[in-house]
Amino acid sequence: MKQSRDEFFLKKCLALARKGCGLVSPNPMVGAVISKGNRMIGWGWHRGYGLPHAEVEALAMAGPKAKGATLYVNLEPCCHYGKTPPCTDAIIKAGIRKVVFSTIDPNPFVNGKSIRILESQGVSVRYGILEKESNELNETYFTYINKKRPFISLKWAMSVDGKIANEKGESKWITSDEARQYNRRLRFEYDAILTGINTIIRDDPLLDFCLPAYAAKKEITSRKRYYKIILDSNLRMPLSSRVLNTSAKLIIFTKKGIRSGMYPDNVELIGIDEIEEGLLDIRQVISHLYGIGVGKLLVEGGTKVLTSFWRFNLFDRIYAFIGARILGGTAVYPPLEGNIIPLDSGEFLCIKEVVRFSTDLLLVLKNVLGNN
Repeated sequence: MKQSRDEFFLKKCLALARKGCGLVSPNPMVGAVISKGNRMIGWGWHRGYGLPHAEVEALAMAGPKAKGATLYVNLEPCCHYGKTPPCTDAIIKAGIRKVVFSTIDPNPFVNGKSIRILESQGVSVRYGILEKESNELNETYFTYINKKRPFISLKWAMSVDGKIANEKGESKWITSDEARQYNRRLRFEYDAILTGINTIIRDDPLLDFCLPAYAAKKEITSRKRYYKIILDSNLRMPLSSRVLNTSAKLIIFTKKGIRSGMYPDNVELIGIDEIEEGLLDIRQVISHLYGIGVGKLLVEGGTKVLTSFWRFNLFDRIYAFIGARILGGTAVYPPLEGNIIPLDSGEFLCIKEVVRFSTDLLLVLKNVLGNN
């Protein structure tokens, strides 16, 4: 079926917006195009947290030609002062004749207000085109705004027989190097990675990420916000841990009353409540991360950490890597423990994507009942 001009240019906006993945959170990914007739005279995208918005970049490229033109953008333009001035002011000043966007911004500072502002200044507004695609693109942003918490993904790697570690508790080589490199690129899309102290002691990981090709410019990636989060109820973090020897901000959550250790300046210790011996209240963890602007959290812990998120239904997505291995043995290390779920219970997970590597599979699952 032939697509309309509006659909054509909004698809361009969505493609531009994706270039901000991993760089703009907790802000949304936004792309903008300015056209006259069938010709693009300006375009841009939100390149990084604190940098100019997509509309401003597109207007700068179009210059005086923007007068009387149409602006396309995948999300309602902002109309309030944040890290940057309101985009509505720039749109009106440039003489844009018409604005077409996909989705209303749920941020209470915006949420339809831009429509009234623009229309009051004689700018024609149309919205709701490619709304589904736009909502899917900024699913994490909508979660952050509407649920007042980060978008949370659980990740584990397991053998064909459902184990995340062998009898010695070793888990490092269940999947191939190809799958592990994919996971490191996946980490770039997140603002924070969280694991437990047992993983730190056992595997001594760096918890680093791999840069995608679209984010190669240092002036852009230097703005990326990336936290490493450790759950360590009794503060057993070894001073020799590799994760301490990085420039990234490291937050260690421990139980209240624990005496502080001598850690580097990039380490912040936060005391929170335990809900039982050795198990911290992750609801307090999530509340703190939301408060410092973490919009997207990747959880890569062992059974204990993963189960703590599972039991409170605090997850939106699961990345289940399945290596072509059978570990066998009598030791059982499942990714999740807890209450048995009847086979005839209602479905709450759906398969979003399946990725095949040379020797591994990745199942990407969506929590369709993620209401916490």
